Amino acid sequence: MAALVAWGIFHAVGAWTLNHDARRPLIVLACVAAFLGFWLALLAARRKRLDHQQQR
Repeated sequence: MAALVAWGIFHAVGAWTLNHDARRPLIVLACVAAFLGFWLALLAARRKRLDHQQQR
């Protein structure tokens, strides 16, 4: 996950250097954050499901 954050920062810096528009890196970082949030939600749901199955 840290590598994905670094990858997003790398691309955000690249998007900013294209024309120095602050909206571009914000969009890139927002997409990375949304992806990581979705991934974490899926991992939490999986952990909950596995815990529930082990209690049976």
